[in-house]
Amino acid sequence: MIRFPTKSEQREQRWSGLNIAQADGLECVMCETNYLHPSVPDPAVPHVPVGISTDTGSQVFACAGICAALAWPD
Repeated sequence: MIRFPTKSEQREQRWSGLNIAQADGLECVMCETNYLHPSVPDPAVPHVPVGISTDTGSQVFACAGICAALAWPD
């Protein structure tokens, strides 16, 4: 079972070393899928918040499923 972070955990997780689009919340922090221009057949890529960029202060995201699980290992 995949465990998604609580809202307080999302606010606490800090991400550094991200590219510009990831740090702005426009790309997955794990696989770099661009949420505005995805290269997959389904243009609506589901994604979940996984924390905050230390560079921009923006909320950052991971694709729902395996990327989110890798972003929040137990």
